[in-house]
Amino acid sequence: MRLLDLTATPHSSGNRIDLAWRTPAPDRLTRVRVVRRRDTHPASPSDGKVVAEGLGLTAVTDTGLHGETVYYYTLFPFDGDPGAYEVDPGNRISAMALSRYGFAQQMYDLLPALYHRYDAEHGYLRRFLDLPGSELDRLYSLTTSLLSSKDLRRVDGVLLPLLAQWIGWPTDRSAPVATQRNEVRQAAHLYRTIGTIAALDATVARVSTWTGRTKEFTHNVARTNQPERLNLWSLRRDGAGQWLEPALTSVNFVYDGRPAAVREPDGSLLIFYHTYRRHGWDLWAKRLRDGQWEASAPVVDRNGLDQHPAVARQRARLWLFWEGYDPVHRLRYLSFSTRDDDKWSPPQTFMDQETDRCRPAAVSDAAGGVWLFWLEQDAIRFNRHDGAEWELSEPGSLPAGHGLDDLFALMTDDRLWLFWTFRDTGAAEQTWSSVAYRSLALSTGDWSPVYDLPKSGHYHDRQPAARAIGGGVELFWSTTRYGGWSISHNTLTTGWGEAEQVGSSPATRRAPLPVDLGAGGTLLLYRSNQSVERSSSVYAATRTLDHRYAGTTTVDTTAKAKLALCGSFADFQTYLYDNGRANADRIADDTIGVYLTPPPAVDAHQAAETVARLRGALADFVPVTTRPVFIWME
Repeated sequence: MRLLDLTATPHSSGNRIDLAWRTPAPDRLTRVRVVRRRDTHPASPSDGKVVAEGLGLTAVTDTGLHGETVYYYTLFPFDGDPGAYEVDPGNRISAMALSRYGFAQQMYDLLPALYHRYDAEHGYLRRFLDLPGSELDRLYSLTTSLLSSKDLRRVDGVLLPLLAQWIGWPTDRSAPVATQRNEVRQAAHLYRTIGTIAALDATVARVSTWTGRTKEFTHNVARTNQPERLNLWSLRRDGAGQWLEPALTSVNFVYDGRPAAVREPDGSLLIFYHTYRRHGWDLWAKRLRDGQWEASAPVVDRNGLDQHPAVARQRARLWLFWEGYDPVHRLRYLSFSTRDDDKWSPPQTFMDQETDRCRPAAVSDAAGGVWLFWLEQDAIRFNRHDGAEWELSEPGSLPAGHGLDDLFALMTDDRLWLFWTFRDTGAAEQTWSSVAYRSLALSTGDWSPVYDLPKSGHYHDRQPAARAIGGGVELFWSTTRYGGWSISHNTLTTGWGEAEQVGSSPATRRAPLPVDLGAGGTLLLYRSNQSVERSSSVYAATRTLDHRYAGTTTVDTTAKAKLALCGSFADFQTYLYDNGRANADRIADDTIGVYLTPPPAVDAHQAAETVARLRGALADFVPVTTRPVFIWME
């Protein structure tokens, strides 16, 4: 119910405001609750101080107010007990309370005493001066109130559009006074973020009040020179065998390659990985201590390519091997460095740089030796360092086929396990990557035959890594079996069990490395291009997904999880979006997507009006070269 002729008048005596109104049905008495606030109109019957409430009220005097202060009132008609209050924007009003400065008495006191003598009996002159005196009181109060005209906490709501106009802020007059105050207060911060997702999300929420998220499409446009960026992630498995939520471990990225890990004497876990810097590829280290990751630090920092680290502990000495590259002769070679007393030795070349050697894998045994494996001319070569020298003058050789890659060595109580991948030619001459392995009996020195990891179908299995379990090993590897790159694991005791996928994600997951945490827990390190959710520094509620890591890859029609994201906010595949209509907005690297979720009751006409308002409002918060595209979400 909208009340009629609602007025709010400051009382001339000061510190009081008179409210009056009429009901639309004079023959029917109506209950009314009058609620007051000092900064904005009350939004509900309990949102502020109750001034009065009763049946048949048509006027109220609010007393005990502060002068030069604007008060905001909302009247809530209701019926019944308890009342079913009606909320109508038309039942809102505001007024500024005046102060009584006593100008009438001051003027009377300034008159000569003769006037006082003749006016003492009836006081006609004194009462006459109340007429101009009360008006002077009102004028002085209004003038004094101007001192707070720039104070956003106290200024009258009717002046907020003027303040907004001074700074070029478009005012939504239909918004509550408190919202208008906040908009003007935050305008400077928003203007500084023009062109950012935070500013766009805030504008959508301000103009439409709909749920919306903004996305930049610059990373959804295919670029052949931008492969997917694989950051380092970690996944924990508790003692009950449950995988927890993945966590971003480092944004030092690679395009391929597995980290290496070693346990330190103090119980911390030290991992090594290669990452790209401006002068080339370097080796970095990161430490997990007491469940917390410490900052990364470079270990090998020099010009050139230093990649694919392998690490092993030989009593108090730490061995670090890696792959280098000679651009002059176009050969790969192996380098190593040792750490004694927390000091790394200068990098040294293993053997020579005259033969192509790559993909080192290292592991230590219980006798204090370090085994080093590497790939050389379609064979797996190896040697053992006994603490004083390399034992074999001519490294051992394990012929293993063609297309070898991804060496990984593991030591258990009685065996040394060696895993690798090779190219397997299947039907129609298609080539797939598969995993093979063999083991060395430490007691006899005999190598087992080469075995293949069981697989059914044509897909890629790569980058095996294992950990020791009672009576066997648990193997992790990256696979395209489920569509896209994901991680599988299986156990080998008396035989292989059933392979299982480790979690599910539409993002790429590659190069797993399992590490025991004790108490049955496992830490799985891997590489992924998964998008990272980030918060805005301007509005904490504004969040977006950072899709810059997705890169450009060949579309895989078997990757159902990825394809299911097509057209959604979380879609990170490279594509050009077109909704099929003539002259439709085309998404490219100069467009942004505004994903809108309108309320259920919004019809097509209301939606079109809202989008029209948004187009006009967003123009002030995006660069002139950027075009917004509105996408409806279910």
